[in-house]
Amino acid sequence: MKKPAAAIFYISLALCAAGAGRAAAEAGLTAAPVLNSPMGARSAALGQAFTAVPGDAESLNYNPGALAFAAGRTVSADYLRGFDGGGYSFIAAPLKFGNFVFTPGYLHFNSGEMDLNLTGFAPRKVTAETDSTVYASAAYRLGKRLGLGATAKRTRIELAETASASAVNYDFGVLYAMDNGLSLGASYMNSGGGYKFEERSDPSPAVKRLGAAYKLKVNPPNLLDPSTDLVYCEALFSADWIDVYKDKSYYQAGAELDMEMTMGLTVSFRAGYLFDRPEETMTFGFGLRGSRWAFDYSLGSAKEMSARQQAGLGYKF
Repeated sequence: MKKPAAAIFYISLALCAAGAGRAAAEAGLTAAPVLNSPMGARSAALGQAFTAVPGDAESLNYNPGALAFAAGRTVSADYLRGFDGGGYSFIAAPLKFGNFVFTPGYLHFNSGEMDLNLTGFAPRKVTAETDSTVYASAAYRLGKRLGLGATAKRTRIELAETASASAVNYDFGVLYAMDNGLSLGASYMNSGGGYKFEERSDPSPAVKRLGAAYKLKVNPPNLLDPSTDLVYCEALFSADWIDVYKDKSYYQAGAELDMEMTMGLTVSFRAGYLFDRPEETMTFGFGLRGSRWAFDYSLGSAKEMSARQQAGLGYKF
C-alpha cells in the first residue's frame, strides 16, 4: 500500500474502530473487541454475569471451565443486533463424552458498509469490518464439583476490505460447584498474540473474570403466585468482577427465575445490571424451554445508542 493511501486508510480505520468498539460495548485500547462481545441471549440478559454459571454453551465466551458441567450434547446458535447496527452470529456445540466435554464454536461479526475514499481510487462502498473466530475448547470435570477448561481460538479481522490481520488466542477457566447451589468461577480470556496491520500491532483484548452464582429452589413452586400451576421453580443469582486490559475494572450482576409448568414447558424471566458502564445499564430477557429445545431473547438498554437485541436457539441431542 502506498504511504499517502495508507495514511488516509488508517484515519478511516480509526473511525471504524470507534464504531466497532461501541458496538461491542467492551472497547479498550486493543484489537478484536468482538472477542468480548456478549454472545448468548441468556448470558446477555443476565447482565453478562456468567463466569460462575455452569453447563451452558454460552460459557465458551465467559469461562471454559464451566463447560465441564454440560449435561449432554447440545448445539446453540445466537444472533445479536449490536449497537450502531453491527451484526453478530455465534454457534457452539458442547459434546459430552463422560467427564470430558469438547466444544467447537464459530463467531462472525459484520459492522455494515461505509464509504471508502482513497487518493487515486474511485470512491466505493465497502464492509467497514468483518471478524471471524473459530473455537476449539476442551473441558474436564474432576469429580462432582470441579471443572477445568481451556480454549484455543483463531480470529481474523478484515478492515474496509483492504487490510487484514489474524492471531491465535487462548482462554483458561475453572469452576467449582457446591452442593448447596453456590458456584464460583474464574477465567482468563483472550491471552496470546496481538494483531498486526501493516507495521502497526495492537494487543489482544485480554480479560480477567471472577464470578459467583447461587441457585435456589423455590418451594412450593407456586409460592410467588398460588394461582399458577407449576411443578418446579428455581431462582438464579449471579455476579461478576471484570478486569479488561487497558481499561478499568467493573461489576455486573443478574437474576433468573425458571418456572416449569405441568405441560413440560419451562418459562424463564431474566434481568441484569452493568455497573459503571457508559454504554449500557439494564438488561432484560426471557426464555422458553422444552425437553429438547430452547429459545432465548435479550434486550440491552443504551443511554445514547439504539438498544441491543439478541435471540438464540438451542437443541439437545
